[in-house]
Amino acid sequence: MEQKIYVAIKTSNSKKTACPNQSEEYIREGIHEDCLSCGKNIEHPLCPDCIAEGFKQWIQQFPQDEAKLRTRLDKFLKAHRYLDGKSKRCIACEKNNTYICPYCFTEYLHKIIKEADLGVRAMSEFLFIFNFDFDHDGYSRELEVYGGY
Repeated sequence: MEQKIYVAIKTSNSKKTACPNQSEEYIREGIHEDCLSCGKNIEHPLCPDCIAEGFKQWIQQFPQDEAKLRTRLDKFLKAHRYLDGKSKRCIACEKNNTYICPYCFTEYLHKIIKEADLGVRAMSEFLFIFNFDFDHDGYSRELEVYGGY
């Protein structure tokens, strides 16, 4: 029986981080199946690029803030390009780019929407469309406050 062993390599370049919560960079050899933000197995492998496509379409309804939101999103995606091909296969695009779980990625999107202060209507709509908080113990609690669920 063949067993795969993954090795974490600590690098001295601390400029790139795999996720917003990580203080040091760890690059794994081979394909990893865990979210680089929360460390859990990615059970719903939808890559950030596929989620970002829908998000970019959705933010078009906010022309005053679209450029700022798109810039923040593109900066996140660009900072993680070195992980492309080293992650779990996405069920939508079939590329091995799912290095962060949909919940953690949409939590990041939730944060930038909140910082943009688009208002309650926009926030509740975002939470309805991009809600990957299936356990209802994270950002979806905010949706309950707005009257959803």
